[in-house]
Amino acid sequence: MDSETEIVPGVDFALLADAVQVLQGKLYVLGGGWNTLFVADFPARHPSLGVGLRVRVPWSWTDRPLKIGLDLQDEDGARVLPGPPIAQGVKVSRPKGVPDGSDVVLARSFTFNNLVFPKPGGYSFVISLDDETADRLRFTVLKRPT
Repeated sequence: MDSETEIVPGVDFALLADAVQVLQGKLYVLGGGWNTLFVADFPARHPSLGVGLRVRVPWSWTDRPLKIGLDLQDEDGARVLPGPPIAQGVKVSRPKGVPDGSDVVLARSFTFNNLVFPKPGGYSFVISLDDETADRLRFTVLKRPT
């Protein structure tokens, strides 16, 4: 690695679930880790879908503002969510008692109620950090076999 290259925040992991909550820095997940959603027909309205993610923030990036973004796209790159992409501004502090130089992790959850999938196929939640794509959480929505 080039000594001039700055280490920047990154997505440690992201998962899909029926429900996700964050409490005291921990993700609480119900029905998590799937990658295929089966529906009765299209367009499909799904009652509740959760995205859980953990961002790893290097020590040198603590105490700076960081923007976490989330958007939903179909397999052709068309936006699926109504309105603008979701964005949360955060500032990750250096926790007391943590050794200097340690990474700091930040857990976040997003809940989508009555999300409409217009057609079968591939979808992805595009996760961005400071307006740069950091990860894609890919999944498929298919008609339930009869």
